[in-house]
Amino acid sequence: MESNPTPAQKVKFGISALLPGLMDSPVVGLITRLTKIHAYENNKAGSGQVFSFTLTDETADIRVSVFGKDLKSLLEMCQTVETVRISGGWIKKADPRYNTTENEYEMSVSVDKSGTIMTSNETVNRRSRDYRRISEISACQMKTKVDVRGIISAVEKPKEVKTGAGKLVDLAKVTIVDRSGSSVSCTFWASSSAQVNNWSIGDILAIHGSQVQEYAQMISLGCSQAEVHHWPENSQEFSDLTEWYNGATASQQHFEAVRATQIPPPEQQASHDEEMTLHYPERMFHQFNNMRRIRLRFGSKEVTFSRDSNSWNQQMPTGSTPRPLYTSDMSQQNSWNQQVPTGSTPRTPYTGDSSTRNQEFLTSPAEDED
Repeated sequence: MESNPTPAQKVKFGISALLPGLMDSPVVGLITRLTKIHAYENNKAGSGQVFSFTLTDETADIRVSVFGKDLKSLLEMCQTVETVRISGGWIKKADPRYNTTENEYEMSVSVDKSGTIMTSNETVNRRSRDYRRISEISACQMKTKVDVRGIISAVEKPKEVKTGAGKLVDLAKVTIVDRSGSSVSCTFWASSSAQVNNWSIGDILAIHGSQVQEYAQMISLGCSQAEVHHWPENSQEFSDLTEWYNGATASQQHFEAVRATQIPPPEQQASHDEEMTLHYPERMFHQFNNMRRIRLRFGSKEVTFSRDSNSWNQQMPTGSTPRPLYTSDMSQQNSWNQQVPTGSTPRTPYTGDSSTRNQEFLTSPAEDED
């Protein structure tokens, strides 16, 4: 159950290569998100113990559930080592109720049967993370798992709250911000809330596997099952982000909370509707009015609109000075310039028909990057 691998054992798969069924080669990875032991009992499997963890390597992550009659010594081993080699596991479709990764599969290991978990001295690299800018989270579908990195701007320590089912449970929150100028609330329920006691304003967190959620048109991140790390203080990124945040707070920069701005799926949109209205607070109007170009980002895709004096009606507040309105960057009057991703089909540009001058169009200011 617990030993170092011999040279004959060196052949192994990456996690991303695992397929449903009994593993025919071992897999080596790093342990994260290790849980406590829980007892179980059911008619099919009988009784026993189970704990779980996330196994990660440079290719992917996978949730691993470990079953056995007495798992105390194995859990203690997993708590003291970083890298393990697993053989004899069973790969199956992941249960979305418990899955903490983006992998469509999960692994079960029965150590009382053919499954083994042992320590390993092999070198395993963590896979590189694609951290989302906080301002981009609103483009994600609800319940999507995302990785984010940000600086804590507010902390709500754990407190007991009553759920809709009448159950009392601990809840803690932190608000994080990043260079995109946006903020998002991260929630930690039950046992995961205790870690918030160790955090302070100005700490930099890397959160892996947080879940995008929405309530009352506001976006938040569910982090109860996420993997959370302090960003290394000796890194250049830490120094750069800390310097930026200190400057932002000194200048009293306002961080806009992320709102739900998702477009409904095509099947939910009326086929004749060629107009969209985006509602934002009135205080943002002058920021919009000073922009020459607006870029709307949807994950990795982007659409750009630029000004034209012959299109789009702006409803100006009293005392405001109208700016030229939006059109193509190619000096085509009465049109929009849409920069669409490769492979996409551009829609017919809006022509700014003078007979329909009572449109309402409010949008967000362009992001702080070129």
